[in-house]
Amino acid sequence: MKEEKHNLEKIIADWDKEDKLARENDTKFTLLEQLKNFSITGQSGELMARMASEVFVMKDIAISGQWTTIYGAPNTGKTLLTLWMLFEQIENFEISGSNIFYVNADDNNKGYVTKTKIAEKENIEMLVPNENGFTIDHVISFMQRLAKSGEAKGIVFILDTLKKFTDLMDKRAASSFGNFAREFVSSGGSLICLAHTNKHKNSDGKGVYSGTSDIVDDCDCVFVIDKISETGSVLNKVHKVEFTNIKSRGNVASKIGFSYETFIDCHYLDLLASVKRIGEGELEKSKKDQKFKKDLEDDDSIISRINEAIKVGIETKIKIIEYVHETMDVSKSKIKNVLEKRTGEEHALGYRWNYEIKDHNTYVYSLLPMRSHSK
Repeated sequence: MKEEKHNLEKIIADWDKEDKLARENDTKFTLLEQLKNFSITGQSGELMARMASEVFVMKDIAISGQWTTIYGAPNTGKTLLTLWMLFEQIENFEISGSNIFYVNADDNNKGYVTKTKIAEKENIEMLVPNENGFTIDHVISFMQRLAKSGEAKGIVFILDTLKKFTDLMDKRAASSFGNFAREFVSSGGSLICLAHTNKHKNSDGKGVYSGTSDIVDDCDCVFVIDKISETGSVLNKVHKVEFTNIKSRGNVASKIGFSYETFIDCHYLDLLASVKRIGEGELEKSKKDQKFKKDLEDDDSIISRINEAIKVGIETKIKIIEYVHETMDVSKSKIKNVLEKRTGEEHALGYRWNYEIKDHNTYVYSLLPMRSHSK
């Protein structure tokens, strides 16, 4: 990372040197003339020609001519879904694969070879550090040179992952990267960066971007991926994820869902083939199902101890609470809450016991059968 940081600082120093030289050449003009030289008034036609026509590079997620950053925890499908959406737009003739430069800087040998073979089918240019003399530093260099030469329009860079290209924890480094990125997209290029969320969730249980706020502040569009559910067995799992937009400059989706399947020894092509967009209704149902499952898991130890009490003949509300409190380090109020919350008629709805009111208004509990049916 020290070497990468040194090289980035050299690029910045060269940039500053060019800027200083340009200022020195301007000394023959008055201050007012120098200021007017910066104005773009009268250049709208040229600027319009340079500007990328707005199409989705990734449908509902990334607009051409913008810098989009997608944050997600490891194994949420960032790379998989990015590739799938790129292929989707190529096949819909919205973008050209030959204009896409996918920089795979966060993969092992088998991974990047597999993805390269798949990318070849759509003519996507795959760039991998240490292959064909390519290095991380080439990215910023070419972004800047393409912008200055007027060749950036229609070019798409995918940086996977962003931490390989800048220090996300360093405000100066992140801000400097933002300057290069802005120059590139202002010249008609499109930039999509994949990055990680940190280990901690926010108060809503959503992922939080890692690093300083500079990347989020500087880019045009930001999405955070959260895994909503994971169902099935070890042999075959269905994963559902949600993209949530936290910043936008354009008509992108506020939320969008995807599902994909994993199999034992499945090929990456199988993963891509399994990807599906899912509607808001299915997404909300998956969220509710996942919350239902998590709530049961959270209550599991108390449920087991209450079941144990009922099985040995401790059946009244007060005695059940006392028994569980004496055998577990849990407050009586929490035990009471679980006892009441899990009382009902349908086992499938999360209820685990029911009660009858007997003499002296005594609540007597009994276990629900595993299969119960409402009338």
